[in-house]
Amino acid sequence: MTQSTIEAQIDEFIERSRALTGKEVRERDAWNTVASRDAIRHFAFGTSDGNPLWLDPEYAAKSPHKKIVAPPGFLTSVLYPILHGAPMLAPLSSLIGGVEYRFFEPVLEGDGLRAASKQVDLYEKKSGSGRRLIFVISEATYWNDRDEVVGQATGTMIRATQVSTELLFDRPLYRYGEVELEKIRESIAAEARSGARTPVWDDVQVGQEIPTIVRGPLTIGDMVCWQAAIGPSYRAGGLGYLDVVKAPHTAVKNPITGWLVKYSQQHEDPHLAAQRGMPGPFDNGVMRFAWVGPLVTNWMGDGGFLRRLYVQVKTPAIYADTAWYQGTVTGKSRDADGAVVKIGITGINQVGITTTTGEAEIVLPTRSGRS
Repeated sequence: MTQSTIEAQIDEFIERSRALTGKEVRERDAWNTVASRDAIRHFAFGTSDGNPLWLDPEYAAKSPHKKIVAPPGFLTSVLYPILHGAPMLAPLSSLIGGVEYRFFEPVLEGDGLRAASKQVDLYEKKSGSGRRLIFVISEATYWNDRDEVVGQATGTMIRATQVSTELLFDRPLYRYGEVELEKIRESIAAEARSGARTPVWDDVQVGQEIPTIVRGPLTIGDMVCWQAAIGPSYRAGGLGYLDVVKAPHTAVKNPITGWLVKYSQQHEDPHLAAQRGMPGPFDNGVMRFAWVGPLVTNWMGDGGFLRRLYVQVKTPAIYADTAWYQGTVTGKSRDADGAVVKIGITGINQVGITTTTGEAEIVLPTRSGRS
């Protein structure tokens, strides 16, 4: 493929994608349409979140909600918050740059849910190496069966120039020593939740750190569990094959079998990942959003309300990577929603690379009893 052909295909992609701006776009079906107890449990297990508020009906009955609550990230399983631009073949890879959710109402067990998405913007930049980067910005809105808007998401998809198996990310898979493994084990054992002891806004101090959580080492099993939580973008066997026949721009050839499969299987399949230019299977950006969520919900307890969570993916998490997610109080304020605490979020992997940044806003009770 000549450079002029590559550029022409990307130009066509941009032109056809721009035409979608402002329009409702639906790329995949809902996985969950009801926040059933089973669906909530599957999502919690699939995102390594053992909070009893999501899982234990007796515990939840004693909370301010009086029943099981869905984790905030559960909305990603109602409608995936990312769009990819025009449905056409182009020499472009897909990288999720960030996910932001604003939450307006809690999702409770038994709630019916629906959603719609639209493309709201598209623009182009260039990387430091000159690679063309096309940013596709999407917006998804979620309603419960009482027609209340419970959340709204903004997703950033980066389509980057990629030709053939050009290497996108060059780092060997990490091998741990016993001291490092013991540190991970200790961090997992130390994970705690505020539960009924919700922090009081008056007592929270700017600069205060919230308890760190660890996620990893990343396995293929973790990513399979994530697919069970959110619902895969592909179907199995012959149904999956028929899907890529209908949408050939989503197909890649498995280098071992020669069989066409959905390109998103590259996250779990090492052969497809290598074909994508990755050293091994790698996480999904929306999965990162869901994995960061417990950092905040653990700390805010049963009486806090997460009204906003933004997670920026700085670099992929590769098979075997571990991340420590940290939060620091960066601000306090009062507004129409109540007493708000702002948390700055950082994720650092086992080799000291910042893989994740973000921000959360939490409404907390005050000493006077009002949030």
